[in-house]
Amino acid sequence: MNFGRLNKRLTRLLTDKNPRLFFKKAESPQELDAVFTLLVDCSASMFDKMEETQQAIVLFHETLKAVRIPHSIVGFWEDAADAKKDSQPNYFQEVISFKSSLKNQSGPEILQLEPQEDNRDGYSIRKKAGDLLRRKEKQKFLLVFSDGEPAAFDYEDHGILDTYEAVANTRKMGIETLGMYISNGKVTEEAQNLMKNIYGSHQVVVPSAAELVSYLVPVLRKLLFKLS
Repeated sequence: MNFGRLNKRLTRLLTDKNPRLFFKKAESPQELDAVFTLLVDCSASMFDKMEETQQAIVLFHETLKAVRIPHSIVGFWEDAADAKKDSQPNYFQEVISFKSSLKNQSGPEILQLEPQEDNRDGYSIRKKAGDLLRRKEKQKFLLVFSDGEPAAFDYEDHGILDTYEAVANTRKMGIETLGMYISNGKVTEEAQNLMKNIYGSHQVVVPSAAELVSYLVPVLRKLLFKLS
């Protein structure tokens, strides 16, 4: 993947449709009192989706960088081999930090994200929500890219409920939280019900990783309009 050509092409998808809003914001960064975090499921099932998912991550990063909104991008997973009843090692790979997000050279680090093992979504959402709460910006947003039901050690029976509770509590703290589900070629009723049970109406089910970019564009536009 050629990162330089990719980021220009993807960002144009968003800005060409609404250049006045975009460039007005780019020229007035002091008006954008907002911060974002994107959580990316790095479970093993992402092995055939990660490259196309990275394209959507690049769009997210380059768009927010262009309008000078600080953001972080974090891959998350649980180490299945070392997980046991009293210990479940969870890892966070912060490829873009709040501090580095607006630097001109930032971005290629996104390509470091790789599929790993399990995903404990509720825990990961709570951890990154805590990071957002420590930020001074008035408007806070948390997006989650995932391709399936939360799955980790001793998590099968209550993973959905735990993730729902994490999302609900994050919203109560003033963080707008959205989920984007990456399907395996078609939107199923099971996937729609799963996302509704966790995220309510603030979610999108994407038919495939190849379509994630086109589904992310209207989501980003809507969020940017909220800041206008």
